[in-house]
Amino acid sequence: MRGFGVLGELRRLRRDGYDAVLVLPNSLRSALFTRAVGARHRAGTSRNARGWLLTHATDDPRGLRTATSVYARLVAEWTGTPTAIGPPELATTPSDRQGAASLLGDAATDVPARSWLLINPGANRTDKRWDSSRFSEAARAIAASRIDGLDPERVAVTGAPQEAEICASIARESGALDLCARGISLGSLKGVLERTRLLITNDTGPSHMAAALRAPCLTLFGPTDHRWTPCDYPLERRVIAEPFLGADSLADDHAAHCAINRITIADVVHTARALVERTSSKV
Repeated sequence: MRGFGVLGELRRLRRDGYDAVLVLPNSLRSALFTRAVGARHRAGTSRNARGWLLTHATDDPRGLRTATSVYARLVAEWTGTPTAIGPPELATTPSDRQGAASLLGDAATDVPARSWLLINPGANRTDKRWDSSRFSEAARAIAASRIDGLDPERVAVTGAPQEAEICASIARESGALDLCARGISLGSLKGVLERTRLLITNDTGPSHMAAALRAPCLTLFGPTDHRWTPCDYPLERRVIAEPFLGADSLADDHAAHCAINRITIADVVHTARALVERTSSKV
């Protein structure tokens, strides 16, 4: 959010009168925003010198390496209750499934078939985005390779409203169905993922949604460390820009070596084919 959008959201949250907020992002901005909302209790990590903005600040958890362990520790320290860590889970509603069917032009069914190749080219940072032309070329190559279980006529691209231009470009170049232009929502995205045979995505939210909905997923990692967000999900494969980075180094600290466009189209196509063929009996 920017400009008036931020101010409008801030006014709405202050009006709603939240008493307690758990601040999961580690940014200074998120802590400042939470303080401005006026919540009496604000819990989060003390990273980025923001502890003074919080009422319950925990130590910088950078060494823990995984987001789930950091969040579990934060909740446990704030509530005094141990928090278990398990694989993510999501469910779809009839509305989610109907929305997906309308977007894709499919029939709405209780147990939809997984036959779509779904491309998610966006991310909250530009350096986390694989080039859109590479997504287009990879989508064309995967569709043309006639992988068992993937319908070559069922290729779609999705994204947030601010990623509409990227999605439109990929749709033009690859012939994919542009779900962003059709007004996809979080609910209908769940329904689409339930019909997805393979999702190819940058390191961003839909990869975790895919894991929670048991959709095979290929995730591309550039200058963000893949160890920070493990899903413990057997139907995910990760393509890493610099797979030989030392165990004691973080990809976030080596932007040049871990630039996402070091990932080749050939690597993505090969990994996608192997994943779909390997999981053909599991979805």
